[in-house]
Amino acid sequence: MNLKKLLSTFLWVLILVISVPCLAYEGLTVKIGYAQGLELYHQSSILKETLEYLQKKIPNYRFELLPISSVDTQEDIKKEKIDFLIAPSNFFVELSGGIPFTHLATRIFDGTKDPAKTVGSTFVVRAERNDIQSIKDLRGKNCAASLPDSLGGWLAALGEIKEHGFDPDNFFKTKNFTQFQVPDVLNSVLSGSSDVGILSTCILEEAEVLGMIEKGSLRVINKKTDDLSPIHCARSTQLYSDMSFVSLQGVPEPLVREVTVALLSMPVFDHSRWSVENDQYSIRKLLRELRLGPYSYLRDNSLTGLAKRYKTEIIAFVGILLFLIFNEFNLRRLVNKRTRQLSDALKAKEEADREAAEERKKFATLEKNGIIAQLGTIIAHEAKQPIATLTNYLQIFKMYLDRKNDNDAFSKDVFENMENQVSRLNTLVNSVRNFAKQKQNPQVKTDLVLITQKAIRNLEATEPDIEKVKISFNSKLKTALVLADPFSLELLILNLLRNGAQEAVSNTAKGSPILKVELSLSNDNKSFILLVENSGKLMTDKDLSRLVSLGESVKPDGLGLGLSIIRGIADLHGADLGFTGRDKGGVIASLRIDQLHV
Repeated sequence: MNLKKLLSTFLWVLILVISVPCLAYEGLTVKIGYAQGLELYHQSSILKETLEYLQKKIPNYRFELLPISSVDTQEDIKKEKIDFLIAPSNFFVELSGGIPFTHLATRIFDGTKDPAKTVGSTFVVRAERNDIQSIKDLRGKNCAASLPDSLGGWLAALGEIKEHGFDPDNFFKTKNFTQFQVPDVLNSVLSGSSDVGILSTCILEEAEVLGMIEKGSLRVINKKTDDLSPIHCARSTQLYSDMSFVSLQGVPEPLVREVTVALLSMPVFDHSRWSVENDQYSIRKLLRELRLGPYSYLRDNSLTGLAKRYKTEIIAFVGILLFLIFNEFNLRRLVNKRTRQLSDALKAKEEADREAAEERKKFATLEKNGIIAQLGTIIAHEAKQPIATLTNYLQIFKMYLDRKNDNDAFSKDVFENMENQVSRLNTLVNSVRNFAKQKQNPQVKTDLVLITQKAIRNLEATEPDIEKVKISFNSKLKTALVLADPFSLELLILNLLRNGAQEAVSNTAKGSPILKVELSLSNDNKSFILLVENSGKLMTDKDLSRLVSLGESVKPDGLGLGLSIIRGIADLHGADLGFTGRDKGGVIASLRIDQLHV
């Protein structure tokens, strides 16, 4: 119950608040301002009839007309507390941005093709002035007009002069502003004080109808043939929107609505009526071309004026200039950076080439020593037994001859020479074996990851066709420490890589040659497993058995020494070396070496 009572109270308060502005205006005076420069006949035909009609349709208010100065417009509006304003359309273009207003209606001619185009200018001269036939002939003449801010009485005429290619500011010799077109401008021309007069459209015809001047005493210059006026008024310029009726800020919305409805429903008066038509674009364009009103800053040629006029262009130019300057510095910085990087890359390449040359030399020496060591081991192993057997047979044969007492001097000399040569051969075999053993380098703590990466780099630097091979190295281990001879271990891995790369290049049937290297830790965490996988031909069991046989080679022109060397190095490090075939062709070589626990 309390909620309903509270809601009802709120609604009554809301209605009261909304109604306060309307109640405040109820029975009060509504002030309608009008531009002070309007012609007297306009005051009677427009202002009077409009005021009377509003008073008739909205009797709750008292409407009052107040003149507004065209010089101190904003001050007068604030001082007099104007509610509505009637003025030429250009008046509101100049007023925009100063005082907020809302356009309600514009006076238009009834029944025309373009009713919004109703106001223009008419150049008039005395009929006997045969020396003036066109706008060009008006140049340097004395001119009479009403006010400098009158749309039909001056501004439209200046626009037509500019349209003909003349400077409107310096077109006339003198300018005589009389405030009123009728009768001041007419009298000035007829009396000869001025060569030409500027009138708003239809002023000449209405003056003739009222008998203020003799018909035909004045002639129109630059007369337009496509007249849009319902009373066929002569004109010398294009037409613009006529007077507008606007509401100023602060007027209650119900009052604005009532005034708008009354204006739009007002009957035709003096061939005119109020309508919502409002063409501000053509008036703004006119003022901009004449550099007047809100565009008067275009006349300022000082640095400040030029900066204001070309603000956008200046900002764009400065922005582009700053961008170009920044881009130039940035390009220089990038060029210097790239130059340094290129220099560093060239130096690094030269250093890598030098290191590669030294490594090739070291590996050539090591490989040669490895071959010699392997050959020495083979010869020593295979020759030691025959030499021992030969020695034994010589001793047996000597004992046999001694038992038969058939040991003459010649036989004795032959046996001694044979014993000496066999002993010498045995000593040579032992020397070769000892030499091979003494050439082994000491084993130290070695990172298998770094050794593998180094072997890959050496392969890329030394193998002619390596660019054809897609090499990948995958290791989840950052370090893999083992006890090994770094050079021997690198030679082992390099031989595996080289054999795999050569096989991939020579025998890969489809796709790009592949060489994959993978390093991982065994499941028992006691050793590392290095896998070298290459594409190539399908390997048979016989091919795989030849890989593990001493002195056998799977290459047609191979001697098997390379595999012999890597097997010897693997044995020296206590490592296991094995080979398996790939399903798609090629070989997977595996090296298992114990982890060094530090």
